[in-house]
Amino acid sequence: MIRFAKWNDLEGVARVHAKCFPNSYVTQLSKVNWLGKDLLPVFYQTFFNDNPELFVVAEDDNHKIVGFCMGYYMDKDDQIARFMVENSFWISIKTLLLLLIFNKYAWNKLLSHFLYKSSQSDWTIVNDKYECYNNDQRGDLLSVCVLPECRGKQYAQGMMELYLKSMKEHGRKLCLLSVKQDNSRAIHYYERNGFELYRTRGNEGYTFIKVL
Repeated sequence: MIRFAKWNDLEGVARVHAKCFPNSYVTQLSKVNWLGKDLLPVFYQTFFNDNPELFVVAEDDNHKIVGFCMGYYMDKDDQIARFMVENSFWISIKTLLLLLIFNKYAWNKLLSHFLYKSSQSDWTIVNDKYECYNNDQRGDLLSVCVLPECRGKQYAQGMMELYLKSMKEHGRKLCLLSVKQDNSRAIHYYERNGFELYRTRGNEGYTFIKVL
C-alpha cells in the first residue's frame, strides 16, 4: 500500500533509511545508541512536522514500512539546519565518540566542513530554461528509497507519483532532486519519469528537474 505517512511510521522510516543509506552521517550517529536518543526518527520528524503532505510511505501486506519518499519546499528549506541546532548537544557528543573510534564517515564529515567554502557554489547549471520559476514555485524530492528485498514491486513508482501529485496540488510548478553521478540505475529511473538534467556538481552529483 502507498499512502501518506503518519507520525508513528517514523521508526519504520528510520529503519529503512539505516538499511538503504548505511554510510550516511545520520545513520552513523544512530549507531552510537548506548547513549539513547536515536537521531534518525528525530531527523525525519523535523520534515514530517513541517510538510506531512510531502511524506509518503510504502507498506507491505504485513503493514511493515518498506520504503518512503519525502522532501520539502525550496522556499522553506531550513529543516536540516533546525535539526542540527535543536539536537546540537546529542550530535556533538555522538560525533565526538565517532571521531574517537576513528569512524571514517564522521572524519569525512568533519573534513568536508572545513574544506567547503559556503560563499562559493560548486554547482553548474547546464539547463537554464526553467530559471523563470522562483523558489516559491519549486519543491525538492529529498529521498525515495525501498528496502533491497522489496524492490521491483512498483513501490518506488507509486510513492513518487503520489508525492509529485501532492506537490502539484500544493501549488508547486517544478520538482528537483539530486543524485550521485555513479548511480546509473537511479538516473535512468528519474529520466524515465520525465526528469531532465538541470545542473552538475563537478564529477560528483547531478540535479534533475521536472515540470509538474
